[in-house]
Amino acid sequence: MTASAERRRRSTLWGGVVGLVAVIAVVAVGVVSFTTLRSSEEGTAPEVDVRDSVVFPSTPNAVVAVVDDLDRLTSIAVFTLDPSGAGGSIVAVPVNADQTNSFGPERRPISRQPYTPGDEAQQEQLLSEIEPLLTLTIERAVVAGPAELTALLEPLGDVVVDLPQNVVDSDTPGSGRVAVEGERELDTEELVEAFTAIDADGPSYSHHEVDAALWAGVASAAGVEAATVPLDDLGRPDDPVDFDDFWSRLLGGEVSFRDIAIDVDAARRAENSTDSDFVLVDRRDALLVFGSVSPGQVSKPNESLSFSLVVGFTDDQVAVLGEDLSGRTITKASMTRSFIGEMLFAQANVVSVALADDPASIPDVTRIEIADARFEADVRAVSERFFGDAEVVVATTLTDGIDAVVILGADFLEQRADLLRIEREAAATADASTDEDDGGADFDVSDEFADPLAEDGDVPSSDAPTGDDGAALDGDDSPSNDDESISTDTVTDDE
Repeated sequence: MTASAERRRRSTLWGGVVGLVAVIAVVAVGVVSFTTLRSSEEGTAPEVDVRDSVVFPSTPNAVVAVVDDLDRLTSIAVFTLDPSGAGGSIVAVPVNADQTNSFGPERRPISRQPYTPGDEAQQEQLLSEIEPLLTLTIERAVVAGPAELTALLEPLGDVVVDLPQNVVDSDTPGSGRVAVEGERELDTEELVEAFTAIDADGPSYSHHEVDAALWAGVASAAGVEAATVPLDDLGRPDDPVDFDDFWSRLLGGEVSFRDIAIDVDAARRAENSTDSDFVLVDRRDALLVFGSVSPGQVSKPNESLSFSLVVGFTDDQVAVLGEDLSGRTITKASMTRSFIGEMLFAQANVVSVALADDPASIPDVTRIEIADARFEADVRAVSERFFGDAEVVVATTLTDGIDAVVILGADFLEQRADLLRIEREAAATADASTDEDDGGADFDVSDEFADPLAEDGDVPSSDAPTGDDGAALDGDDSPSNDDESISTDTVTDDE
């Protein structure tokens, strides 16, 4: 039997419809697949940045905490090797620096607890307290009692120190005098006694200048016998294998000394529910110092861009700014420190600071070299006053870990002078208002960025007003003897 013509016709029509739908589906899938493959980046090589890049040279570091025979903290210093692998720098840190740096109601000075030589847990505790204060990664910590300190200092022989006051140990019978103020030559035993002495008269920081003088003497005594530095296949210094190797290399070259500044005004405003004996480390100064001697070790606590500052002005060029509100002469270091503070207020990370005098490199307008064009708006927002009119370009050479290199231009000094004029006028107005107020001023009209340091060449004083002048090496304002900082072009990825 054959199907009726009507049934065959319906079957034919239905088959045609199904076939048409299948063809459309195949075409649609093909179009989607083509579009997907065309727009997809899967399976393609990512774009490679072919720009040259440089990295900061290796600058191994360590912290030494000196304790007396009762494990009480008497002195702290951070040591950094020079990029050459021999010599370097010593930076003294107050033993009663507040570990919290004023956060919270309770002050926690580093010296609040004993530290035992050889106790690895306490060495780690020491690192955990000091690193955030200095915004610095420290590779090793050593707690040195009298015996350990003797072994460290013996290679130096007799050391000449210029003591600002008598060194007194309250535990010593009689007068307790260990060394007399003035320039003295101390043998190893006398030097250890001076380092481990604790004078119970007055707050801890009132005797910190003795620590600074002792470490300055150690720095001056270094370098008599040159260290032998092993090099890798590319001619770069190998990192020290242990602390003993580190220490011998440090003493085997020229060593500079720097005392870290404290923030007196912030300490006055800080809560102190436990009535602790404390000071606050000036973070601006810490970044100025360690950003110069070991930028590769400076940490980045803020979730924002990281900056490198290049300040090529000479002190003579900066001298046109005159004095700050506290009456101190503004220097290159003090001006830079103030600017670092302003950048920190904007939550920027300041990693590297180059202070070498280089007038020929100073552009007419501040130049900012950014790693990515997308950073421009964020960079300008850090400082509208100083970066608003800056020349911003995409860097042709990248610096590892740096988003923007800021080369301060001649216009920066002009803008700084304008800002100082505004501040002076505001201070004069405030003084006039105070004179007319029978009750006197109920607020502090001093410079916000005061400096705890005395005149250039002096060590910090706990009762000095806060200002922008920092005590520096050999009476200078820089973290090194010649205001030079580490160059970023020492090591390249191509080497």
